[in-house]
Amino acid sequence: MKSIHRNAEPFFWEGKKEVACLLIHGFTGSPADMKVLGTSLWKCGYGVSGLLLPGHGTTPEDLATKSWTDWFNAVEEEYLKLQQSYRLVIPMGLSMGGVLAMHLAAQHQVRGFVSLSAPIFLLDERVYKIDEYEFEYYVKERTPEAEAHILAEGRFSYDAIPLKALSSLLELIDLVKEELGEIKASALILQSQDDTLVNPQSAEYIYDHLGSKEKELIWLEKSGHVITLGVERQLVFERIEQFLQRGLENAV
Repeated sequence: MKSIHRNAEPFFWEGKKEVACLLIHGFTGSPADMKVLGTSLWKCGYGVSGLLLPGHGTTPEDLATKSWTDWFNAVEEEYLKLQQSYRLVIPMGLSMGGVLAMHLAAQHQVRGFVSLSAPIFLLDERVYKIDEYEFEYYVKERTPEAEAHILAEGRFSYDAIPLKALSSLLELIDLVKEELGEIKASALILQSQDDTLVNPQSAEYIYDHLGSKEKELIWLEKSGHVITLGVERQLVFERIEQFLQRGLENAV
């Protein structure tokens, strides 16, 4: 079994309410990106599960052996597990995690979900040509100081991206793009105008094409991609808590 980095461990905190929040991190990231949000939700009484997606928290080589079906199967398994103990389970996903949350909503009778910086369109056009590349990994331009800062914050993410896994992520995005109209769950979509990875038009596309009657799009002005840790994170947390309070707990 692959060794999990100490900063990438999954977490679970039992709540006092009948609602659990399933927190899903992004591609090459880890549950640490969702932990501050999880703490805020747990303090409000919600059960919180921050799962670690397969191939993450270990090595880029491990991620290269995984696909979107592996990631979704893990999300679905945790969702069904939480359903055994909680009346409502609300998936909340960051970036790729948001796409996985929407796919879950398309497959199950999810009452509501939260999408955080979820991609439909990526800013870097090179990702759409990865089948033409001869190399297997794209190495991020990250200085040793930046790497040390990330670890000091308690976070963990890969500095090398396996293109095979990235290609699978693009397949997932294309699938969910076609499923949006089938999703009827209440939706909260949060997106930063200054996202460095995801084209902000993704949020508008999700909002416009969702089949949900109850949906809300919140724009952030000062955050980057990981809005759960950005300067506007308190606003993010407040909006999510308001979303949960607006009838989700009382849903039949």
